[in-house]
Amino acid sequence: MQQWLSSMARTAIVIGAGLGGLSAAIALTRVGYKVEVYERAPELKEVGAGIVLYPNAINALKKLGVYDAVAAAGSFGRHGKYMTSKGETLVEMDLMDVGLDKESIAIHRADLQHALADKLGREKIHLGMPLTSFEDNGRVTAHFPGGSFASADLLVGADGLHSVVRRQYLKDGDPQYANCFAWRGVVTGEFEGLPAESGLLIFGAGLQFGAMHIGQGRVYWFGAVADKKGAQGRTKKRDVLERFQNWTTPVPQLINATPEEALLTHDLYDRKPTYNWGHGAITLLGDAAHPMVPYMGQGGCQALEDSIALGASMKEPPSIAAGLRKYENLRKQRTANFVIQSRRSMNASMTRNSLFISIRDFIFGKIPSKVLLKNLHTLSNYDQPDLD
Repeated sequence: MQQWLSSMARTAIVIGAGLGGLSAAIALTRVGYKVEVYERAPELKEVGAGIVLYPNAINALKKLGVYDAVAAAGSFGRHGKYMTSKGETLVEMDLMDVGLDKESIAIHRADLQHALADKLGREKIHLGMPLTSFEDNGRVTAHFPGGSFASADLLVGADGLHSVVRRQYLKDGDPQYANCFAWRGVVTGEFEGLPAESGLLIFGAGLQFGAMHIGQGRVYWFGAVADKKGAQGRTKKRDVLERFQNWTTPVPQLINATPEEALLTHDLYDRKPTYNWGHGAITLLGDAAHPMVPYMGQGGCQALEDSIALGASMKEPPSIAAGLRKYENLRKQRTANFVIQSRRSMNASMTRNSLFISIRDFIFGKIPSKVLLKNLHTLSNYDQPDLD
């Protein structure tokens, strides 16, 4: 069987052309698969604003051969600061001092998506093709509206938080609201308190605000709110300013500089970890497999790690199913840990309890910057398999 797999043209269908789907398609292409990607949206448009790619994601991008394009489009994170809403500095980090100044990149999600699409080849991406169902009878067949279909040796469900592949396979319902929502925006310009190649994370009572440079003169910001009811139509700048108007510079300045029509509002979701990602020639990847709240900044990074593990596992498997189960076994425990830790980090950092806030700020103020930098370096030390 192994000889048959290596001598025949192997084929794969990837559902979803987001970060996870495109990186999975690139990884599978690099190990010899003919890959076609099917995306429900009519245009290649990543939902979201900015993303930070931490050292583990940087390593994955290098293995995918797309690091240079991403580095050129984004901004290196060379300086970071944790603060209170009143402007008190809790921790300040200079990554250049310890040689980690090229270990993370902040970038607009659209720029990252375009870099991945260019690397894969846009002719392999089929837009306006929402999956309706699939079947696995030795070969996988994916069905689309109008009676169209595609068949391949395997199918990767990388179709995000509300994955159709997951819904048909696991039948485990909708993701769970995390009792938190966020506003996001991207602005152009220079802002006091936010030097080039730097980022801020600012804590309040049930509130959190972050900002960072993402390349090409742009700044990405987010404002998170702990609220059991969700955003509920609070989609205007006045809604954001109602929460953050009196915060330290540059928070209100960033909000005011954001065009009203460019403001994004999202309720945040995750799922409890599952250890059942696939069967036969079907598997899940990225948010379809392990959605997590963004309080460790690892959602997209873990999808990139997934893609490397998938490609490496499918190089010369004894069978398609065996290769996919190997991939899943490599990834399930690590991603489950990040799902759990991200939820815990949210609960701790978004507390409204005044005592817990005092404890949180005290602890952050006492953490040596070298400890936080060590944690960043630990991410870069995660051993990812080779594709070549």
